[in-house]
Amino acid sequence: MGIRILVYRIALFALLREIRYSLSQMSLEPLAAAWATIFKALRDEWTTVLLKEITLLEALADAQAAVDRADKALDDFAGRVSRAIDDTAAGALKRQLKTSLFNGLPLSKFRRPVLNGQLLMMEAWSSALANCGVPQLTALSAEAEALVLAGQKASEQRRAAQQNNREFRDVGMRRQFIDKVNATRKEAHGALGKLTFQTPHLAADFVDGFFYKEAPRDEEETIDDVKASINELKAAIDERT
Repeated sequence: MGIRILVYRIALFALLREIRYSLSQMSLEPLAAAWATIFKALRDEWTTVLLKEITLLEALADAQAAVDRADKALDDFAGRVSRAIDDTAAGALKRQLKTSLFNGLPLSKFRRPVLNGQLLMMEAWSSALANCGVPQLTALSAEAEALVLAGQKASEQRRAAQQNNREFRDVGMRRQFIDKVNATRKEAHGALGKLTFQTPHLAADFVDGFFYKEAPRDEEETIDDVKASINELKAAIDERT
């Protein structure tokens, strides 16, 4: 039977268990001493990959914090502008301002997207407020521009963090390392398996003892990994709407 292939979405600590188990077994078997050195190198490289993943996860958290902060500021500002329109305009002018600034949407619905669509609609607010002819609203023009710029910066920070994380997991260091681990496990399994034919006293299942038994599915990927993937998909959908 061939060696089990480790899935690409395996949690790194589950991957560590796979590597470390083989390393420990090989270290205790003189016939596998050469492979123990190779798996020790994999164990050391695993730490580098983990540190990179931590850096990327922290960048995602920082970006989401910036997005949430910018979104709250835009939501609060939209509420203030809506109240200012109610207080300073009436009739056709009030309807025109609401339609122009809020695209005819109720305030609650306008503020619902976390940046994305709301940010796109508010990009024109600075100019619209500056030229609306209502002094109380015109005075808010500069603040609108600053808040939109902060929102754009936060949105780009999130996009870059998500892109870096996707590349790391799908084609970059993490994916390449798992490819390497799988290739090394397959090579080791083949080489150690040959010993059962070359060494009469070895049991037929000698090679199987060097590899951890099949991992439960719930240890392949953590719930946080799944939630992160879902959040990335939702953000990507929001950016298209």
